[in-house]
Amino acid sequence: MKIAVAGKGGSGKTSLSGTLARLMARAGRNVVAIDGDLNPNLALTLGLKQDRFDDLPAVPHGLLEHLQLNGGTTLKLSKSFDEVVSLHGIECPDHVRLLLMGQPHAGTG
Repeated sequence: MKIAVAGKGGSGKTSLSGTLARLMARAGRNVVAIDGDLNPNLALTLGLKQDRFDDLPAVPHGLLEHLQLNGGTTLKLSKSFDEVVSLHGIECPDHVRLLLMGQPHAGTG
């Protein structure tokens, strides 16, 4: 099952996503939460202690291959999704794995 949460800023997307991820993990599902926000705060909602925030590994840009296909560009992972999660994910409470798509800028997050 894949679930994406999108909407207007300040509408509670991060709170809803983190709560849903933790509830699904507690119910025994294998959960990978991906934070693609420019101001990533999903780690906090997932219950990760703030002193671990500096250790969050961002997924490196080099994992994407740009392929030319039918006059357009298609993106493809250079590693399997499981490898990406294993190498760049961080374990959060309730056994949710978090992938951070970018690092917060100084003074945010």
